[in-house]
Amino acid sequence: MAEHAVLHGRAKCLEAIRKEPSPLWGDLLFEWFTQGQIGCIFAVALAQNGESPNWYNVLMEETGWDADTVTAVVDDAANDGADAIQIIFPGRGDVDQAISIMAELLKSDRWLCADVWRLSEEPECNSHQLGLRWISPEKTYESWVLGIGDFPEQPFTRRFSGAPFIALVIRPTPPVEKRAPTKIGESGLPAAHLAHLDDTLGGNQNLRDRWTEATRTAKRHLIKPEPMSRARARVTFALSAEAYSKLAAQAPVRPYVEASEEAAST
Repeated sequence: MAEHAVLHGRAKCLEAIRKEPSPLWGDLLFEWFTQGQIGCIFAVALAQNGESPNWYNVLMEETGWDADTVTAVVDDAANDGADAIQIIFPGRGDVDQAISIMAELLKSDRWLCADVWRLSEEPECNSHQLGLRWISPEKTYESWVLGIGDFPEQPFTRRFSGAPFIALVIRPTPPVEKRAPTKIGESGLPAAHLAHLDDTLGGNQNLRDRWTEATRTAKRHLIKPEPMSRARARVTFALSAEAYSKLAAQAPVRPYVEASEEAAST
């Protein structure tokens, strides 16, 4: 992606892209989505319309922000009726930065982090799957956060190789039942996630069902031989045991509570 930007005159050189936080990063992230690595047909289609005012892009300062700052950014997007917001945090893009971001956000009671375990058919999966949740201001729903980072435990579908940032992608508005089933999340509230974005399909349920199945197929194909446990919608970041311990020492992480097979597979 970075090479493409340089080739087409959108940046002077690769080093400039990596070292200088720029709105171009948001454009490159949209383009990364359109390439299909995310494994979600809905996200690919919507990112191809990245100029849409319904998908917000926010580039944070490298320093000086806190949990209240980020919460206010998401709240504003929710008040505006945004379908999605991607928040880009400049930095190394590694697991330590992911831990640092989560630890800061979890200082606020508007954020929750839970261990969402692994699929029962993948006992060999030795990473910890964590789900970060943003809680709506009225505490009427939660939103599952999708994390983009470049470290080994992250599934291929969430790993933007070489990116000088961590990105969090959130649906800040309530779930819409007709677009995707609404689960009850770890907070006990209905859960919104990216499958609830406006897919522009209207009443075309047949095509929506085909996209849903195509997404499942694409994700399985892209993930192999990695564990599917790490690529579920409810997972924000997958961490090694060492990284998990580091986060748990800094912030509250809700322990895994056994769920139904259907819930766990999401």
